[in-house]
Amino acid sequence: MADLPDGRQSGPAAPGEAAAPAAQTARGGGWVLLPLTWCAWLLVWLIPSFLLGPRVAIVSAWLEAETAPAALAAAAVFFLVAIWPFWPALARSEAGRTPAVWWFRSALELVVLFALAVPFARVAWSVGGRGFDAGPLAAASAGVAATAMGLRVAAARMPATGRWIMALATLACAAPIIVHYAAAEALGAALPRVLEASPMVGLARLALEGWPADPWRVAVGVWAWPAAGIAVAAVSLLATCGRRADPGIR
Repeated sequence: MADLPDGRQSGPAAPGEAAAPAAQTARGGGWVLLPLTWCAWLLVWLIPSFLLGPRVAIVSAWLEAETAPAALAAAAVFFLVAIWPFWPALARSEAGRTPAVWWFRSALELVVLFALAVPFARVAWSVGGRGFDAGPLAAASAGVAATAMGLRVAAARMPATGRWIMALATLACAAPIIVHYAAAEALGAALPRVLEASPMVGLARLALEGWPADPWRVAVGVWAWPAAGIAVAAVSLLATCGRRADPGIR
């Protein structure tokens, strides 16, 4: 209890009042930390081909300069699909936001992340000796954005299941690659279609190699993952219709 200037005594602070400064600090910290983490993430994935490859006697395929664009594309897809959609939960930055602010901020974050990736992409594509194909690259970027936004909506609408959705997104990215290389090492069998099931492969190859001729790759790399993201968002919106979600989107 403290005396106020008018002689009255102040009561104990309400929980919302005490939490407000902490929430504001978390929002500012999350906004600054996101682009820094994104740039550091992309840089780390470029280090093997840029720094390690020229200094080792026997260069593995993943250390060659030509693999720099593939490494960058795979890193970007994984971050945007398995990490960014759940960033509000990790940074505790979205509580109390109105629907319009939530949608605007989410779209703005994606625009900022794509813009920050442009210098990294130019360097990687230049070192790898590749040129930009605007159509497939734009389609891949739109597919990643649709998938990521769908997962973010689901995590926001159903925060109690956010960790499970994040685990499934990570598994969807990594499991096909693990199965492919495990089969290649243990059985000597190539499983290219299993590998394509990962968005890190399907969407990255669309960005790197252009429009696929194989109908399987068209279905998976161009349509499957964006459709999955939109479907997950739609299910979460229907499941929580009439209930207040964490960011307040309806």
